[in-house]
Amino acid sequence: MKYIIINEVTAIKEGFRVNCRNGLRYLTIPSFEETGLVKHCFTTRLGGVSEGIYETLNTSLKKEDHKENVYRNLERVCAAVDIDYRRLVASDQTHEDHIHVVTEADLGKGIIRGSDIRGVDALITNVPGIPLITFYADCVPLFFLDMEHQAVGLAHAGWKSTVLKIGQKTLDRMASCYGTKPESCLAGIGPSIEKDCFEVREDTVSLFKTHFDNWQAFIEQADETHYHIDLWEANRMTLLEAGVREENITFSGFCTSCREDLFYSHRRDKGRTGSLSAIIELR
Repeated sequence: MKYIIINEVTAIKEGFRVNCRNGLRYLTIPSFEETGLVKHCFTTRLGGVSEGIYETLNTSLKKEDHKENVYRNLERVCAAVDIDYRRLVASDQTHEDHIHVVTEADLGKGIIRGSDIRGVDALITNVPGIPLITFYADCVPLFFLDMEHQAVGLAHAGWKSTVLKIGQKTLDRMASCYGTKPESCLAGIGPSIEKDCFEVREDTVSLFKTHFDNWQAFIEQADETHYHIDLWEANRMTLLEAGVREENITFSGFCTSCREDLFYSHRRDKGRTGSLSAIIELR
């Protein structure tokens, strides 16, 4: 895969930008940056202080990593995009479709203090200065920015949450809370496992067939008992059905399983790996 180097500090691959700063690598979405409305990033595995299987930029406190290392990693990443890591709000992700509306009362939950945000895979807010964070190691990160009403959201779309169309439900919740119109939103589909690396059996495929009329568009049969599912396309189709304009959807184009040099991968590393993060905050 080729990169375009800009001023020796930034590389563009597909629609996300890889930023390089003092050994730290993180991704941003150019269309989001151009609005001037948000601070955001998606982390890589490079530029932190963790060791062993978590080398080097693990951002999850739920791994068997040293807590102090995770805090230093979060501080480094957040400092790069001018966010206070102590204000981050995290959820207890469970691969479902529940959404939490984040307010100032939630500041620091799941990071520097205990949290009652449980069973939640998507976070939304319209309050400036509240950074949201969700965690990944193959699942699909979905970024949302309502430019008209100035609201943001993050959704953790693993295959189970993709089946449940968490992207559409996140937009629906933003609509009911903030008046969000999908056609006025930007969306980002971040680094995650691509179709050729995501092999499943019929039991998984049957769930997609139940929830998607057009499942043939993103599922291919590999052999008599195995299939490949394109989670990027499934989520893209869900967003389009919800009303997001195709030109407003940005893909990262990065596969977490293929790119061991940049990303952790739960499937590739058989669960012995760190976590990547999506972070977003309204200015």
